Amino acid sequence: MENSDESILKKNDVTDSTSSSSYFEDCKDLGVYSLENTRVSKRSRYLYPDTKVIWPMGYGLNTYVYKRKQKKCQMNNDDFDTLPEEIVLKIFKMVDKRTLLKCALVCHQWRRIAYDESLWQYLNIPSRRMSISTLDNLLARNIKYFSASHSNFYIFANQCLCKTPFPKLQYLDLSSVFMHYNTLRSLLRQCTNLIKLSLENCSVDSICCQYIGLNTNLKVLNLASTVGLDRNGLEHIVTLQKLEELNVSWAKLEDDNLHYLMANMIPNIKCLNISGFLKQLADFDLTRLSSRCMKLIELDISDSLAITASSLDKILENNHELKVLSMNRCYNIDTPRLLNLTEISRRRRNSIMSLSEVNFIGITPRRILEDIANNPDVILKINKSVFSGIGRPKLAQNKHTIWEIPAFIDC
Repeated sequence: MENSDESILKKNDVTDSTSSSSYFEDCKDLGVYSLENTRVSKRSRYLYPDTKVIWPMGYGLNTYVYKRKQKKCQMNNDDFDTLPEEIVLKIFKMVDKRTLLKCALVCHQWRRIAYDESLWQYLNIPSRRMSISTLDNLLARNIKYFSASHSNFYIFANQCLCKTPFPKLQYLDLSSVFMHYNTLRSLLRQCTNLIKLSLENCSVDSICCQYIGLNTNLKVLNLASTVGLDRNGLEHIVTLQKLEELNVSWAKLEDDNLHYLMANMIPNIKCLNISGFLKQLADFDLTRLSSRCMKLIELDISDSLAITASSLDKILENNHELKVLSMNRCYNIDTPRLLNLTEISRRRRNSIMSLSEVNFIGITPRRILEDIANNPDVILKINKSVFSGIGRPKLAQNKHTIWEIPAFIDC
């Protein structure tokens, strides 16, 4: 019985093969060939799919015309590739930094253009949380103006500190950042060409001040509300002979360190903020300061309760270029001798006074400058500045700047 079934199957195979072979013989003129079911033919069809042999699902027909129809169209409709790289660079300048990072993932060409140095001159990213490696990669793009105020920088256990030099970084704003001593040291060690630096409300030490002192071209330094300033650190700060603006308001300084700073202040200083020292700042400190710093233009001694009118007269007498004087909440200052209407008019006629703005918020106007405030003939601004902007990179009215340089916040 089984032999009969096998003979029937073989007979059917023969008839099928003969019928299919007769069918393909009629179609040889069309370039159609039969499909062999041997192992060699199956492997050759797998390795060489472009041959004339048909696939099992091809139902016995596979012509050249059919192949041409199935061939994929390779047309280049991307007009962006035909643009010069200079045009693409100008287009990339109009997008924000987040979009620029996405463009860098498109292809090698876009990555090279997206990381061009001209696109990373300004970077304003406040209130962020990032690792030190991310900060290192950002600054390695030759950023010139960088602000990361109120940010939190963390470091992993096996992560290296900043090791890449940043020779083109000139404006650095790290106000109110959370950063360890060692991290800040490693960052300042790589910065040697800083022009303006802000470390407001940060923790520093003498080694950080040593690295700050290596920036010989530094002109603006903001150390307001800092913690950790000592005698060794101040010795490096006073060596910055090109420094023009210094803000040490409300810094944690001992009495001896404050007296040392006033006695060795940089002679070329033009804007100085020494407010917030309450009873630490004495009259003899201002007397030393007035005789040493003759180029002062703006001075803020607010919240100094031990200052009297005598030291203020010394400043007005020695510093003829002084234009802005702030003495807010200095309750121990009575009417200075040189701040009355007659004396100001005389000194201005003799060109020995340039004072144009006086701030004495918190002091009763009857005790000081009352006659000047009510006299329209004397052009003198009274209480126009509530907060001092000495050394600060961002003022309250404009947060999209880095030291008056437009730098919008990058998302």
